[in-house]
Parts: sequence; structure tokens; C-alpha cells
Amino acid sequence: MELRDPGALSELMGRKVVDQSGRRLGRVYEARAHWERDGAVVIDELILDGGGLRRRLRGPGGPEERAIPWEAVVEFAGGAVVVRR
Repeated sequence: MELRDPGALSELMGRKVVDQSGRRLGRVYEARAHWERDGAVVIDELILDGGGLRRRLRGPGGPEERAIPWEAVVEFAGGAVVVRR
């Protein structure tokens, strides 16, 4: 997914993440993304819950973050991010 408006990333934060069967996986806490030369923001993965923050604060060897590759996102439905598992 490409975003022309980097502020659109904030719309993902806090959304519930479920798999296609409806099983809750967590909430979007962060997103890893990169800038393209044309100024677009390309999302690489969604970080669930607080794992990314914990890893940055504690360093390697702490609890691992739970990340969902952006390619696994199937749709947005009812305020949730639906992913393939």
C-alpha cells in the first residue's frame, strides 16, 4: 500500500487486527514504512501491541515484537485490519 499523505498512517494506529476467521491478533501499535523517491510512503509491516516499543527500550534479547507483513493485509472491515495467517 502506498500513502501519498504520510498522516494517513495515523488512521491505522490502534485498529484491531484479526485473521480471516475473525480471531483477534492484537492492535496496530506501530507501522514500519519507507519513503519512495517520489514522496510516497510504502508500508512494510504492522507492529502489534507494544512489542516494538519494548524492544527499543530493552534492546535485543527481550520479548520479540509481533509484526504482520503488509502483504498479509486482506482488507479493512468494520474498523479492523483483516490479515491472512
